[in-house]
Amino acid sequence: MLRIRAIVPALCALAIAACGGGGSAGGSTGPTGGNNTPSNPGNTNPVTTNSVTLTPDAFSPNNITVAKGTTVTWNWDSCTTPGDGYGGTGTPTCVSHNITFDDGLSSSPQSSGSFTRNFTVAGTFKYHCAIHGAAMSGQVVVQ
Repeated sequence: MLRIRAIVPALCALAIAACGGGGSAGGSTGPTGGNNTPSNPGNTNPVTTNSVTLTPDAFSPNNITVAKGTTVTWNWDSCTTPGDGYGGTGTPTCVSHNITFDDGLSSSPQSSGSFTRNFTVAGTFKYHCAIHGAAMSGQVVVQ
């Protein structure tokens, strides 16, 4: 029993870490500009795109760069199916996510669909899934 008590906290920590994503949960530098370099080595290099996919446990890509005036679209693809590596057992299971920007704008929690935001000023806009916390985060760098 003592051995189980020692293992359970370690397994819980591992499960939380496996929630995916990567990135920094720091504040947005918003319209005044900011640091274009991710503060967490888990972030990928910035990708020039205006589309982000929400998977069961991450934003992909989680770090993008766009031009001022660009509309970015987040698309939900967070359903698992049998044999997909996420433990699907015959019926698709969908995971709810939302997008919460450090500047206060957020989407509603959902497991499918899309969300868009137009970026009219330069800066670094950090965001995360409020359901999954900082382990699932990203940023949009607007130049």
